[in-house]
Amino acid sequence: MTSQAIPQNPPQYLEGVPRILSIFALSIATFLIVLDYSIANVSIPYISGDLGVSVDQGTYVITSFAVGNAIILPMTGWLTKQIGAVKLLILSILLFVLFSWLCGAAANFPMLVTCRFLQGMVAGPLIPLSQSLIVTTNPPEKKNKVIAIWSMIIITAPVLGPILGGWISYDYVWPWIFYINVPVGLLSAFLLWIYLKPFETPIVKTPVDWVGFLLLAISVSSLQFILDKGEQYDWLNSNLIFTLTIISSVGFIYLFIWEHFHPHPLIELNLLKIKSYAVSIFYIMVMYANYFGAIILVPLWLQTNMNYTSLLAGIAVAPLGIAPIMFSTFSGWMITKLGSIPPLFLCFIIFSASCFYTAYFATNVDIFHVELSRFLMGCGLVFFITPLMALSIQDIPADKLPSATGFFHFVRAMFGGVGTSVYTTMWIRRSAFHHERIGSTITAYSENTKEYIASLKNLDMQGVKALAFTNAEVNNQAAMMSINDCFYLMGWVFLGLILFLPLGRKRTAKI
Repeated sequence: MTSQAIPQNPPQYLEGVPRILSIFALSIATFLIVLDYSIANVSIPYISGDLGVSVDQGTYVITSFAVGNAIILPMTGWLTKQIGAVKLLILSILLFVLFSWLCGAAANFPMLVTCRFLQGMVAGPLIPLSQSLIVTTNPPEKKNKVIAIWSMIIITAPVLGPILGGWISYDYVWPWIFYINVPVGLLSAFLLWIYLKPFETPIVKTPVDWVGFLLLAISVSSLQFILDKGEQYDWLNSNLIFTLTIISSVGFIYLFIWEHFHPHPLIELNLLKIKSYAVSIFYIMVMYANYFGAIILVPLWLQTNMNYTSLLAGIAVAPLGIAPIMFSTFSGWMITKLGSIPPLFLCFIIFSASCFYTAYFATNVDIFHVELSRFLMGCGLVFFITPLMALSIQDIPADKLPSATGFFHFVRAMFGGVGTSVYTTMWIRRSAFHHERIGSTITAYSENTKEYIASLKNLDMQGVKALAFTNAEVNNQAAMMSINDCFYLMGWVFLGLILFLPLGRKRTAKI
C-alpha cells in the first residue's frame, strides 16, 4: 500500500463567499443527479416514438441509469482513496456532463441506453462525496444547517423531475432533458475546483478487489432488472425473473462474505458495527421505500384514473416541496438543539398522518385535498432526510465518511426502487382484487344495479357503450380503493418505526 502526500496546512474550514458558493455548487450538482433519476420517466413515450422502439423497451433508459449508478455508489470509499475526494468529485461531474450531452445527441436507442448506463456510473460518487465534503468543509456549529439545505435537494428533486421532464418533452424536444445538465454541471465543476482544491484527501493506493467488483456488478444489475421489470414479467412466474432472483441472492451473499474477510474491501461492512449507523441504514431502507412509493403512486393514479394531465398532476403533487424549501434550516436547528431522534419522531407522526389522510380519499376528491395531503407529507420531509443523515454520520470517523455515505446512498437508491416496485405491484394487484369484488355485486337481481342501468338509459347509453362505461367506473373505484390500501399500509409502517428510535440514542466507540 502506498500513499501520496497532500498540500501542507490546508485551511480547516471555508468561510464567507467561498463557503456560500461551494455549498451552492455542491447542491446544484446533487440536484442534477437526483433529478436524472426521475426526469426521464414521463419522457419515455416521446423518446420511444422518436427512436422507433416500444414504450416497454423505452423503460431501459431508466433501468440502465439506475444499474450504473447502483454499481458504483458503494465503491465511493475505495475510489476516493485511489483518486482523492475533490478530484473524484470534479471528474464525476465533468464525465456526467459529457454523457448527458451524448444522451441528448444519441442517434439510436442502443447508443442512448449505453450512454445512460455510463452516465449513471460516473454520477455514482457525486452524492456521497457532496455530503462528506459539505460536512468536512463547514464549521461543526454550522454542519447541521448546511446538511439541511443540501438534503432538501435530495427530497424535492424527485418531485420536480417528472414536472420538468413532461414540460420539456411536451413543449420542446426530449434531448433537452439531458442538455440542461451541461451548463449547470460545468458551472458547478468550475466553482468546486476553485474552492475545494485545498481540501483534497490523501491518496492511498490499494489493490483492486476485482472479485468484489464482479459480484457487486452482477448482483446489483440482476436486482435492478427484477425491480424494474418484475411486474411486467409476472415476477417469479417468469423463468427469467426467477433465475435473476437466484443469481442476485447468491451474489449478494457471496459479496458480503467476501467483503467481510477481504483486507481491502470495496464496501466496508464493519461500519455496520456502529449502532447509530446501522440504525440509520435500517431507517433509510424502510422510509425511502415508503416515501418513493408515495410520490410515485399519487401522480400515476391521478393521470391513469382521474383524467389529470401530466402538468395538472405535477401541480397537484408540487406542494410536497413547499415545506422542505421553507423550513429546511429549522430541521438543522432542531438537530443541533435536540439531536436526531426527536425530529425523526415528528417525521414518523406526520408521515403516518398524511398516509392515513390519503387512505380515506374517494373518487370525488378534488385537487385541493390532494394538494393538502402532499403538503402534509412535505411537512414530514422537513424532519426526514436531514436528521437521518446526521444520525448516519454522528459516530463515523472523518476518514471513513466517503465509505459510510457511499453505502448509505447505495441503500437509499436501491430501496427507492424497491418501494416503487412493491407499491406499484400492490396497487395493480389490489385494483384487480377490488375490481373482482365490485364486479361480483353488479347483477341483474341487485336493486342498485337496476337503478344504475336506469340512470344509464336516461343518458341514452345502452349495450356495449353502457358496459364499457360501467367497466371504467368499476376500474376507477377499484384503483381508488387500492390507493387507500397502499397508504393505509404506509401509515402503519411509519408508526411502527417509532419503536426502533431508542436504538439510535446510544453512542458507540469509533472504529
